[in-house]
Amino acid sequence: MEGWETINTAPKDGTLIRVGWKEPSDTRMQEWFTMRWGHIQRNGLFPENTGMWVTPDGSMTWNGGPDDHGPTHWSPV
Repeated sequence: MEGWETINTAPKDGTLIRVGWKEPSDTRMQEWFTMRWGHIQRNGLFPENTGMWVTPDGSMTWNGGPDDHGPTHWSPV
């Protein structure tokens, strides 16, 4: 998957990036969104988690990483 890196290398400094999810057996990204890391972001569905990926307008959040059903990969915008 050219241009995509594993999510554990993604910048968490507020930079807008594309974050996406794919199964290990897939050759392309299932879905992706432009988001940035929000270090104090919370979501009522995951009250124990602080820090999530969030869209620029704040309308959507995505849990932190592949171990908690978050994005598996990222790429620059």
